[in-house]
Amino acid sequence: MTGWSAGAGHGSCRLRQPAGLAAAARGGRPPSASPLASPVRLQWPRVFLIAVALLLWGNEGWAAEPVRIVSVQLEQPVIGLYERCELTVQLAGDIINPYDPDELTLEATFQPTRGRPVTVSGFYYQPFEQVTTSRGARAIQPAGEPVWKVRFTPTRTGRWAYQLRLLAKGTAVEGPSGAVEVSPSTRPGFVRLDRATGLMRFDRGETFIPIGENLAWAPSSQLLETYDRWFEELSRQRANYIRVWLAPWSLRLETKETGVGRYDQLRAWQLDQLLERSDKAGLYWQLCLLSHGSFSRTHDPDWQNNPYNHDLGGMCRLPNEFVTDPRAKALFRRLLQYLVSRWGYSPQLATWELFNEADASDIRSEDFTPWIGEMSRLLRVIDVNRRPITVSFQRESGDAVWKLPTIDTVQLHVYDQRDFGETFSGPLLPQLEAEFRKPVMVGEFGWIGEFVRDVDPNGIHLHDGMWASLVGGSISSAMPWWWDNYIHPNHLEHHYRPLARFWRGEQLEEPLSRMTLTPSDADVLGCATGTSSQAYLWVKNRTHNVDQYLAYRCALAKQRLRAARQQPAGPSPSYPPRVVSDATVTLSGLKSNGRYRLEWWDTYRGRVMRTNVVTAERGQVMLKLPDLAFDVAAKLVRLHWWEHG
Repeated sequence: MTGWSAGAGHGSCRLRQPAGLAAAARGGRPPSASPLASPVRLQWPRVFLIAVALLLWGNEGWAAEPVRIVSVQLEQPVIGLYERCELTVQLAGDIINPYDPDELTLEATFQPTRGRPVTVSGFYYQPFEQVTTSRGARAIQPAGEPVWKVRFTPTRTGRWAYQLRLLAKGTAVEGPSGAVEVSPSTRPGFVRLDRATGLMRFDRGETFIPIGENLAWAPSSQLLETYDRWFEELSRQRANYIRVWLAPWSLRLETKETGVGRYDQLRAWQLDQLLERSDKAGLYWQLCLLSHGSFSRTHDPDWQNNPYNHDLGGMCRLPNEFVTDPRAKALFRRLLQYLVSRWGYSPQLATWELFNEADASDIRSEDFTPWIGEMSRLLRVIDVNRRPITVSFQRESGDAVWKLPTIDTVQLHVYDQRDFGETFSGPLLPQLEAEFRKPVMVGEFGWIGEFVRDVDPNGIHLHDGMWASLVGGSISSAMPWWWDNYIHPNHLEHHYRPLARFWRGEQLEEPLSRMTLTPSDADVLGCATGTSSQAYLWVKNRTHNVDQYLAYRCALAKQRLRAARQQPAGPSPSYPPRVVSDATVTLSGLKSNGRYRLEWWDTYRGRVMRTNVVTAERGQVMLKLPDLAFDVAAKLVRLHWWEHG
C-alpha cells in the first residue's frame, strides 16, 4: 500500500489506495482489475494473507486523518467579464478516491452584489507541462503534486464574493472566503439556445451561426501540436465551430488503464489546453461524450477496450447493461459531474452531445431513450450555464429521443448522397423542425468511400452541402467528416471563409422560416429562408456537380492522351457543361411588401458581386439571376421609407 502527499508546507493529503490505483489516478498504468468489478472468488489462504497485509498496513497508520482545507489561492483578484475565475485549493487528510463525491465534495458559492448566488463543484487536478527532451522532441510530464481546483465564469460585472465548503464523508465544514472583482470586457459570453427564435445567441445578444467541421480526434502522440495546426487553419478561414469526441483512443477520461470511476489526468490536462487554445482561435465546441464503437461488438467494435466491460473489471457483461445497470449509471453520473466541474466554466464549450450514433451500438432503443432522458435531466441541473444538449443517430430517426424535453436540437448524420445541395435544400430539414419543434443541425456529412472523395479534390460536395444546409433550415452549416484525411490534406478548409463572410454580422431577431423559390430554368436549383424583414437565398447550376466534373476530367485526360499519340484532339472539353444565362427565380413568402436591397454574393470568394433594389408585391419578388456557372447566394433586406438602397 502507498500514501500520497498533496500538501505543501501546512499539511498533506494522502490517497489511501493500492499503488496501481494511485498511479491510475495520476494517469499512469492500471491495476489488473478495477475495485468496482463484481466480486472475485479468492481461495481462503489468499484471503488470510491479504487480511494480514491489511492489518500490518493499518498498524502503520490506518486511522484516517480527517480531510481539511489547508490553503486557497485565487488565480487573479480582478478579471474581465466572462473570463475564468480559478481557485487552487490545498487539502490535508486521507482520501481513498478523489473522484468519489460520496467521500469528498468541494464546493464554492459565488454571490454577486445583486442577484442569485451560483454554486459550483471543485475537482481533483494533476498539473502537467510540455517540455523539450534532450533529443529535441516534445514531451508532457507532471508539474508538481495534485491539488483541487474550482472554476467559475461570472456573467455580470461587479464584486463576486465566494465561500468554500467541504463535505467529507457526510460532514460539512465551511472553508475560507474571499472575493473577485469583475470588470467589463468585450467577450460575447456563453452560447445559449434562444427558444423564441430557434437560433443560437451569445449572452450579449449577437446571433451565433456555427460554421465548421468535425475535429473528433487527433493522433495521441502529437495531439496538441496537431490540434494547434487545425485550429490555426480554421481560425484563418473564419470558422467558429468544431465537434470533438472524447474518443477512447484520444481524449476519453475513463480508460482500460484508469478503470471505471477514475479519470486520466493527462488527457484531462490536454482538454484544458485545447479549450484555452480554441478560445484564442475563436472556436466553439460541440463535445461528444460517448461513441457507438465503445458499446458495439460488430460495428466499429471497441467493446473489448471499454472499462465498463466485465472482462476488464467493469460491471457490464453486455453493452446494453451500460444503460440499465444501476452501478454503471451511477458512475456515469459521476463522470458528468466531473466534466461539468472542470470544463463547465468555459464559454468555448457550446453544446453537450451525450452519445454519438446510438443506433450503431448494441444498446437497445427502448433502454437508450430513458437513459438519455435521465442523463440529460442531470446535465440540465448541474450545468449552471445550461448549454444545449443533443445526441445523434446513424440511420434511425430517433423520434422518441427528439421528443424528450431535455434534448434541445435534432442532429442528423447524412452520408453518400449523390448531391448534398439537393438533399439539404429539399424538404428534409424544415419537415424535421416542424415535426419536433426544435432546431435541426447536420453534425456529420460526406462520402464514406475514399475513392469517391478522391474524385472531388476541390470539395464541390462540401461547398454545396454547407451552403444548402444553412439556407435550407439548419441551425448551423453541415459539418463535414474526414477532416484528417481529406479536408486538411487537400486544404479544403478555405470553403469556410466565404460562408462565414456571408453570415458575419447578421442579427436575427425572429425565427427563420423556409420560403418558396421557383426557378424559370430546369437547370437551376435553390432554396431560401428568412424573417419578416430579410431573406437569404442559395441558387445553384445543376450541371455543376461532382458527376459532371469527373466527366470533364475524363474528357480532358482523353484529349491529352490523343495529343501524346499525335492524334486529332477534337474540341476542348468545357466545364460546367452549361452556363445558365437570363434565368430568374421567384421568391414567395415575404411577409412585407415594398422595396428591398438585394446583394448577389460570390460563394467561392465571399464577396458581393452586385447590388440593386427590387420591389416585392403580394409577398413575392422576381429576381434576375447573374450568369450562373456554379452557384450564388443573395441577401434581401427590407428598406425603410427613407432609405434609398
